[in-house]
Amino acid sequence: MEGLRRFREGLRARALALASAAAGALPGTVLLVGSYARGDFSEDSDVDLLVVAEFREPPHRRLLDADVPPGVEVIALTPREALRAVERCYPIAADIALGVVLKDGLGVAQRLVELARRCAGATG
Repeated sequence: MEGLRRFREGLRARALALASAAAGALPGTVLLVGSYARGDFSEDSDVDLLVVAEFREPPHRRLLDADVPPGVEVIALTPREALRAVERCYPIAADIALGVVLKDGLGVAQRLVELARRCAGATG
């Protein structure tokens, strides 16, 4: 059991290091979301990041120039889109409620997480 715990701790530590490195190269506010934030990851899990930034491009073009390492998946939202998602309790709000703030370049992380946690409280 101890070996499994250490193995999982190692996986999470590597994922956090990868996420932190990726966050440094991305604009705006960055949260670790998904299985590594929830704690239900496996060795095949990818690292999911939510990037909230002042994008001007349409969603499919927002991260074309980003240097995102293999194994990292990024969801890119504008502040308005992210706020709407947590105000309306869209599914991404559950991930934001459990998210790990890696970088808060826009100063919006605390508000997003607080609103998202209200959604989680309303449904759970």
